[in-house]
Amino acid sequence: MASLSPRDKLTILADAAKYDASCASSGAKGAREGNPGLGSTEGMGICHSYTPDGRCVSLLKILLTNYCLYDCTSCINRMSSEVRRARFAIEEVVSLTVGFYKRNHIEGLFLSTGIIQSSDYTMEQLIEVARRLREAENFRGYIHLKTIAGASPELMRKRVSTPTD
Repeated sequence: MASLSPRDKLTILADAAKYDASCASSGAKGAREGNPGLGSTEGMGICHSYTPDGRCVSLLKILLTNYCLYDCTSCINRMSSEVRRARFAIEEVVSLTVGFYKRNHIEGLFLSTGIIQSSDYTMEQLIEVARRLREAENFRGYIHLKTIAGASPELMRKRVSTPTD
């Protein structure tokens, strides 16, 4: 199997993230097929969410991977699904997030994933993305990590430094 470029991974994993319905979208259509144009909201991996005070924020919405150990019939990323598979390295997610943020494309990250190796291993991977963004990159944008079913309660309580720490 050929190695995928970061753009190929982004295409696959942003598309796979659209099935995670917990991120609101503006619902606006700014593009015609084949002609995205100025003001398009159809950008790869960008979703819009709203803060409690009503502000719209743009988030990079991706999966760490669309591989999954489980074969849940309701999930497009189930083991038996014949979708194209990809996985980001932790550093790739950090680099993409910082790059999009610096170019003013996003204000934060929405990160979910399929289950790899185990629930705890997968949750540790997500936490490490947040840790590197906060501690190594000094990223103070919004970060939303999906909790992984079956991950240990200790991991769920693990904190990553925040601007107020």
